[in-house]
Amino acid sequence: MANGFTQINFGTSKSGSSTPKMAEVQPISLESLTAEDLKDFRFQLSSQLQTTLEVDQLINILYRHLNKIVNVSGINYRCKQPSIETAAGRSQKHRCSYQLSMSKINYGEIIFTRSRRFSEKELSTIESIMDVVIFPIKNALKYQEAMTTAMIDPLTGLSNRGAMSVALTREIERARRHSDQSMSIVVVDIDHFKAINDRYGHLVGDSVLRTVAQIIQTTIRGCDACFRWGGEEFLICLSNSTASLAQVVSERIRVAIAKTAFLPDKERRITASFGIAHYDGESDWPELVERADDAMYQAKTQGRNQTVTSLVGNVHSDLA
Repeated sequence: MANGFTQINFGTSKSGSSTPKMAEVQPISLESLTAEDLKDFRFQLSSQLQTTLEVDQLINILYRHLNKIVNVSGINYRCKQPSIETAAGRSQKHRCSYQLSMSKINYGEIIFTRSRRFSEKELSTIESIMDVVIFPIKNALKYQEAMTTAMIDPLTGLSNRGAMSVALTREIERARRHSDQSMSIVVVDIDHFKAINDRYGHLVGDSVLRTVAQIIQTTIRGCDACFRWGGEEFLICLSNSTASLAQVVSERIRVAIAKTAFLPDKERRITASFGIAHYDGESDWPELVERADDAMYQAKTQGRNQTVTSLVGNVHSDLA
């Protein structure tokens, strides 16, 4: 049976769920733990928690240190905004949970579990260190929010070039390790975008960029990613793809853009040119992107509003 309900400053509840049993390391007896011992423990825990801004590492540090005085089999942490869920150890039947709140702001929920009930002394000890835990978690969440914001293009809501570099490095490594999980890159460039800005103004131009971004996002799969590469250019990374799939996806997006009424002048349509490069053993992602970019310029040369698959050796031009 799980522990009962207790309310503390951070918000506390105890509930239970069944999971397989596991062996537990016996902690130091709390009966011999003095106020000075607890003070030292809080200081050591606080010092260790200040060494990282990664939430999963914070939970692992807490798990290791708490087991010195209170035995827990597992610690789970979850937060709705930003969406984070991480754990250390293994979840068990009996649990105590704490809502981490400060100044009416919620910083998630932390859950301690084990196979036997927590005593009141153990609950009191856990509750006494929650103030040490909440500040590092708050800082880690703010850091993650800042990092996420830095990776997002504010106009379109797409990931930016910084995020693109991280994602493409990961995808190239995956394609290199697994021959059956290849990838494709698609470069998309809106045709005559400068003329659109000059004629209709930058507000309309911004609206065009946002709408094109939405069309791409609603067309690609959940495992794919789209980035604003710069100006009127977008880059799509198709994970676990084939060259034929990249062609199909590109054509769907191209046709959807051409059919959409973007401009005050309903008779005038926006078009885009597409360049595709399928992974072919490149050592790093810039080589693959360059091939896709060359193919996109070839599409411009051939009349725009079309899709071209990687043509090696093309020369960049000033076409728009």
